[in-house]
Amino acid sequence: MRFEEMKTLTALLQPVEDGWQVMHKKYKTPYGSVRCEKSGSTVKAVLEFGEYEDVRREAAEAVLRALFEEDDVQCVVLDGEPVTRDKWQAMMTEKYAPLHRTREDYADVLGKSVHCVMDRPLGSAHPRYPDMIYPVNYGYVPGLIAGDNAEQDVYVLGPTEPLESFDGVVIAVIHRFDDCEDKWVAAEKTGLYSEEEIRQILRFQEKYYISEILM
Repeated sequence: MRFEEMKTLTALLQPVEDGWQVMHKKYKTPYGSVRCEKSGSTVKAVLEFGEYEDVRREAAEAVLRALFEEDDVQCVVLDGEPVTRDKWQAMMTEKYAPLHRTREDYADVLGKSVHCVMDRPLGSAHPRYPDMIYPVNYGYVPGLIAGDNAEQDVYVLGPTEPLESFDGVVIAVIHRFDDCEDKWVAAEKTGLYSEEEIRQILRFQEKYYISEILM
């Protein structure tokens, strides 16, 4: 089984040999742990958390998502309760259905000319997670406030060297279901990238979130 690093709204799940260590996302203080044991197509997952019930629920959802990304996993026994792949997919559909957006919701954004200032140029490291190196230029739109009360974040696709600024158009919006902000994707012009290409290019960071891409 693969145990990759994951994030929730409040926690960071760091991989260990048999699961994850769960810590505060900013301060890295421990919340608890997740231990996994696989037998055939079933994984037994035990969450040890003490008093942190809210964080435990976030971690449990992240663990189910990660385990069901393994194609051969059909059932996860989470703290003694079996969850089949079909049941999990139905749970996720019900949870996120009210949060879906359409292209019309972003009619004033998609195709918009945009000026971006880079605070994390291509090749730079994330300020809190130094192992995360940006394979694209990443910046913000000066003066435009997003859902997190900071300036709107933008991924810039196309240029292959670090930039200080960029002028282009918004080709896509990444609408995160489990975050308080959307991410814009900019390029020189529309039609250069497919949805799948965008998802693969930006997986280095977007893999930590559940999202949809509007183009």
